[in-house]
Parts: sequence; C-alpha cells; structure tokens
Amino acid sequence: MPPLLISRQRSLVLPIACSITYNFILNKVWNCDSRCVVSNATEGYMDNHLLHNFSLHSSYTRHFSIVEACSKSVCGDAYIGIPSDESFVKALRTEVALIDAGTFVESRDSANKPILYPTFEIVLKENKSLWPVVVLENQGLLYCALPLIQQEVVTQKDKADITLADLPGVSLAVEALNGLVQCAPLTSSMTSLNTALTMQVHQFVNTCMSFGRVTCSNPFLVSQLINPSGKGKAKQPLWNPVPHKAKSQVIIHIKEEVRCMQFNHNEVRDAMDVYGSVTCKSEVEGTAPEICITLIQPGGNDQNINGGGLTVSSAVSSIEYTATTSRLRFRPCNNQPLCHYTLPHLTKPPIYGEFKLRLNKSLVTVYLQLQLQAGIRNHFQQLEAHIPFYGLQVSIVKPSSSVGSVSVQSGSTLVWNVGSKFPTKLLNATLSTVCKLRRKIDSSAEQEVGGKDMNGWEQFTSSCALVLFKMADYTYSGTRVDPQSIMVSSAPKVRCTVTTECVSSQYKIWNSEAEVPSVTDMPVQDLQKLLIE
Repeated sequence: MPPLLISRQRSLVLPIACSITYNFILNKVWNCDSRCVVSNATEGYMDNHLLHNFSLHSSYTRHFSIVEACSKSVCGDAYIGIPSDESFVKALRTEVALIDAGTFVESRDSANKPILYPTFEIVLKENKSLWPVVVLENQGLLYCALPLIQQEVVTQKDKADITLADLPGVSLAVEALNGLVQCAPLTSSMTSLNTALTMQVHQFVNTCMSFGRVTCSNPFLVSQLINPSGKGKAKQPLWNPVPHKAKSQVIIHIKEEVRCMQFNHNEVRDAMDVYGSVTCKSEVEGTAPEICITLIQPGGNDQNINGGGLTVSSAVSSIEYTATTSRLRFRPCNNQPLCHYTLPHLTKPPIYGEFKLRLNKSLVTVYLQLQLQAGIRNHFQQLEAHIPFYGLQVSIVKPSSSVGSVSVQSGSTLVWNVGSKFPTKLLNATLSTVCKLRRKIDSSAEQEVGGKDMNGWEQFTSSCALVLFKMADYTYSGTRVDPQSIMVSSAPKVRCTVTTECVSSQYKIWNSEAEVPSVTDMPVQDLQKLLIE
C-alpha cells in the first residue's frame, strides 16, 4: 500500500454521553497515550443504575469517503464497514468497562488478549471487530479515531507480535485528537453539542485532516488558518503556514553534554565524551529566510574538516570549514536540531571525583570528594550527587558534608546537594556519612541487611555516584556562535540571541574499593563447554 494512505483517517467520532464511573477505570484504560470518542464521566462512585440508563444525547461524526474507498481496496474481503453511532458507542463502552464492568466479557477480559494502548479492538455484531480504534480521554471525555493501516496488518490474526512502530497511522491519529482536545473547549459538564461547538469542531477537522489526511494538528496554527489576522501575499513554508507579524528575531541555542566514567584504578582508564547540538528558532517576516551562522570551536576543527565531528541536518545547504570555525548556511526548521558535534580531543573531566563505599553488616560508610578542574566556571544551576541503593531502604545515621545538605530521596537514593558553587579557595567538596540499610521482605515488614542476609548484597559495593550538574551560558569546550556573525537574507533588522548550556549525562564515579565492572568476551571453547554442562 502507498505510504500516503497510512496517514489517512477513516472516521472521527465524538459522541457526548453522560455517566458516572470509577476513577480507577479511567486510570486502568488510559494510563497511556489515548484517543477516541467523547463520553462524559465525572469523578465519584460507581452507580449501576446511572450506567444502565446511559443515553446518547448528541454526537459529531465525520467519515471520509475517499479513505473508506481506499480501505475497501486495501482490505478486500477483510473490509469491515463503520457501524452507526449508537452501535459504535455501545460497543466502545463495553470495551472500556463502562458497561458490564462486573461481568466477564471474553473479548475484553481475556488474559490472552494482547494490550497495545492506546489502541482498542471494538467488537461488533456477527463476530466482527474494528481495529485499531484510537481512544483518548480528557476531562472525563473520550475522543476516538479509526486510522487506515496496511493490509498485512489488518489480516494478521495474531496481534501479539504487532507493535506501535508497525502502525504509523496511530501516531497521527493521537496527534490529531490531541490537537482537537486543545482547540475545541469541551468539558465533562456538557450533555450535548451546541451549534457553535459543532461548527468549531467541524472547522478544525476540515483544516487539520482535509480528505482524511492529517496535515496540521497544531491548534494555534489551525486557529490562525481558520481566522487569519491579515492577508499574506508571500507563500509560507509548510511547517509555519502563518506569517510572523511581531519583531523579527533569531534564537540560536547550544546544548553541550558531558558523559564521564571515572574508576580511579590503575588498570582501567577513565572515559569521557563531550558532545552537543545546535538548534535555531526563527521568527522572521516573509518566506523561510536563509540564515548564515559561524560555529566557533576553539579546540580545533580538524575532526570536522575530515567529516567526523560535525553532523548537519538536511536543512543545511552549505558548510565551510576553517581552522577553528564552521560556517553553516541553512533555511531553519523550528524545533529541529541544526547540527550535532562531538569533541574527542577533550579527555579531562570538568569535575574529578573520588568515591569509596564500605559495607559492614547493615551499616554503609560513604566517602565522596568532588574537585572542580581549574579554569571551569564555578557557578552552577544544579550540582548534586546521587548514590542509589536499588531495592533497599536507606536511613542516614551520621551525615557529614563540607558544603550543602544530605537527604534521602525515594527511600533508596542518598542525595547530596552541593549547592550553586564550590568553595572559592579549594574548589572541592567532601561528603562523609554513615547510613543504615534495610531491605523489604513484604509490604508490611522490613529486615536489616546483616549476618547471613549479606549473601547477594555484595553487589552494592560495586555501586557508583551519579553527578548531576547544569551550567547556563557556558560550554565546557568553548563552543559558541557570535551573534554579530549571524546573517539573515530577507530581513535587514533582526534581533539575534545566542544561548548556551552545559549539562551532565551519565556522569558516574565508581567505587574505587570494589571491582571495576567490565564486560569481557568469553572464548568460544569455554562457552561451548558451559553450554554442554
């Protein structure tokens, strides 16, 4: 089937109904991305009388005949038509347990039924079913849509092997329904659709998915297209069809991440990666302007010249390299990375660490020292160290730290909040504390880790300290963009802003008094003997 058909919606149904239902039913069914139909559900207790007297007051239904014809040709004999609104809503309410919640329904409650939220299989009469029906819940209302999918997926009887990656139409249906939720102000207190709301929903559907194909689901852009503020003569790009009327500005953002593994062992070398991305947000009058920026990397540009350190997006039309700069010319596509870069020549971590952990029965002694490297800016938005003990309960016996505060988070993670900066003279901070460990036997009892119960807990001596830091207006590598070098083709007066940040990513310091975790390849002969035994 052509890829174009995958993005089409067979139908969009928004019936409004009145009922009272369990809160846990909503959590059970919609603890995921969802979509589909609108039913009115208020918070409260189950009332069987009200549920059985459920009645449909009004509905908005939209079928796309072109997509329905495509569905007939794609599915062939497996094609199932869309039933009436009343029959569909009744079957949907049964599937989400708004009807017969206390009885066993084979098609809904079977343990062998594969779960693929937010899609539901709506069982109809004569053992027929509609799938995948996308259902979304918002403020007690249910929204639903039926996307067109490929023939081999429709005819596949066993749905256990199907994933959401095999159903691209589901993602588009969720996106369209989310846009409808934000664009149409529907609430659970409504019992019917008035003329104004029906017209608003109709306009959104016509604009968002004309002829059944989802083209634009952004509620702001859809509202601007429905009620334009002015007449634009220039043709706008597809990703931004509404002309910009405010002051022109270009915002360049550089996000750099530092990933590090420190072992403090002579046999194992420390590892570190520095990488980042550059994004551009353009708010300029006229059709997609051409922008030219100069990316400066003081550490040298040999890697980029060889094509290994800088990866650019398809929006970049040309790139010029010099010794320390890369000049990019592009037409921006908002919210998309402009380029990614790596800097393998940086091998010294910005923060050195030494971590020691000793376990003595139920007591654990923790020692952690952090040293800021010379030349690094001593100002942080966030600077913390997390020491997790998975599956255990931690309580602090003797907290001691040179700066900051020590606490326990989520019951099993020791958190040291260093503060916004290191001490100015020494540029280091030290944590030395004693904690008590417990492990849960069941939900009502806990037991200390000690004596014979120590078996199996040696794994916690090979733990690590996770350092989290964030610095604004700074990059560790010195990568930057000069605002004066930014050139915009179609606008002479543009405000150019450059923002940078440096954050940690998997910045770990392993226990130096335990074995270094490693992965080795087992020889083939040893592996064969092990399998035979």
